[in-house]
Amino acid sequence: MESIFMTFIVYSFIGWVWESIYCSFKARHYVYRGFLLGPYCPVYGFGVSAVILLVPEHAGTLLNLYFNIVVIVTIIEFFTSWILEKFFSMKLWDYSKVPLNIEGRVAVPVSLFWGIGCLFLLKVINPVIQEKIHDFAEITNSIGPIILAILFFADVLATLIFTLTTKSEVEAVVDTSDSNNAAIKEFRLEHLFSNRKSSNSREKVIELIKNRPMKLKHHNLNRLVKNYPNISFRK
Repeated sequence: MESIFMTFIVYSFIGWVWESIYCSFKARHYVYRGFLLGPYCPVYGFGVSAVILLVPEHAGTLLNLYFNIVVIVTIIEFFTSWILEKFFSMKLWDYSKVPLNIEGRVAVPVSLFWGIGCLFLLKVINPVIQEKIHDFAEITNSIGPIILAILFFADVLATLIFTLTTKSEVEAVVDTSDSNNAAIKEFRLEHLFSNRKSSNSREKVIELIKNRPMKLKHHNLNRLVKNYPNISFRK
């Protein structure tokens, strides 16, 4: 179980690095990906972990292995998109304009690309990753993975609670169109450890942020600005 979780975390982080680099290059400025506060994109962790667990050890030819991977990552991506939309009211990607897509959640060309990337990870990178995971667990006497698990699940829980109790209030008073999801992340960061209760009061949220409108794009939070150019929120 420890090994599976660490595999999930490592590939979530690698996915976050990949997306941040790709999106930064595309947008021509630094882009901080991830709907959670931490530096990880869980869809990558789920995808690679599922492939490792579900693909037979002797899957036959590379072509057989490749198509096994494509099916698994497509299913993972589809249900991750659905869960994000239903439970976190977020739609972080949309393949509606890509040929052969399903509800804009997955698309054949994208899945084929993920299959190539995942095949490379399994054959070239994963053996090294597994060795480093084993070393990390030994060096930290298995305490390291436990700490990472606590931090990750606390982030997920905090995000879910925020979505259910406060996000709609913040959306009412800050610009969340296009790239300004950064405003919501800043609000979360500033009040993460504050003992403030949601009162479902629009005025209270206005009071909390009215004196710092320019700070939403302040340099110390530059990493969060424009993190999702196509993000949309569903009421």
